[in-house]
Amino acid sequence: MSLLSTVALFLLLPLAAGALVRIIRPEAQWLSLLLSFSGAFLLAVVFLHMLPELYAEEGAHIGLWVLGGFLLQVVLEFFSQGIEHGHIHHHGGKALPLVTLLSLCLHSFAEGMPFADPRVAGDLPFLFGVLLHKMPMAIALATVLLRSGTGSASSWAMLVTFALAAPLGIGAGVLIGAGEGHGFLQHMLGLAIGMLLHISTTIIFESAPDHRFNAKRFVAVAVGVVLALFSVHHH
Repeated sequence: MSLLSTVALFLLLPLAAGALVRIIRPEAQWLSLLLSFSGAFLLAVVFLHMLPELYAEEGAHIGLWVLGGFLLQVVLEFFSQGIEHGHIHHHGGKALPLVTLLSLCLHSFAEGMPFADPRVAGDLPFLFGVLLHKMPMAIALATVLLRSGTGSASSWAMLVTFALAAPLGIGAGVLIGAGEGHGFLQHMLGLAIGMLLHISTTIIFESAPDHRFNAKRFVAVAVGVVLALFSVHHH
């Protein structure tokens, strides 16, 4: 997939999610199932495809970047309050803090940088997994803004800001990667994978609160894993 197409997808998907929330106001159960599916798909693609290839190409030192991304996401979630994995119930009636929006944008910016590498942008299973993860993330953000009573103009300004973060990350990756070489983008890929590992594992763990079996969420997770297996095998 071309760089321009990748940028367009990262830009338009959050805006489409915002419009969807305004029009149909999806129920929390559907968001939960979408999160379970996207988390499982992304986790399977990372473990079966991205991590093995990244370690094979870069060696053991790339693990420091993966671990760094995992820990960075731990820090970011102190400020984002878990919107990345669908936490919307903590925000009812309260205005969204700017530090929360900044945290979400930093996540998306870092997530976008590796896609400056044409090989990553052309890796359809990984690209689809990241975009699939951004959809419920944007829905959760739009839902929080709607429930908090934020005005329409302010809500769209925040959604546009969030939508621009990943394309700006891609642009930064192109500019910095041109000077620093391919190794920089591989390090950013390791960082992004670490962040995505934290989010996807958190989603899976939270799909069974109090260790209770939920058949619908289990099916969503199973379907996500099976589709990831299929997409990686045919990539």
